[in-house]
Amino acid sequence: MECLNEYSGLFSLLAVVASVAAIVVAVVIYRKQKQQQLQDLKDELEAIDECSTFPMGHNEREHFVRKCYLQKKLRRK
Repeated sequence: MECLNEYSGLFSLLAVVASVAAIVVAVVIYRKQKQQQLQDLKDELEAIDECSTFPMGHNEREHFVRKCYLQKKLRRK
């Protein structure tokens, strides 16, 4: 028991380091996912641009609405 008391400060430091490392890993994963999501949105927008046609029918209108939504979402980020 005395050994644990002697090293309690070290154990506390290790716990703090481990929690900070967990936070850093979570932030890195979040940023990577966000970057991948933005790339997916850009790819989808480019695909919609390639097949854009006028005059619009119902299906084309849905693509146009989605295109506008993606453009707005990409401008915010």
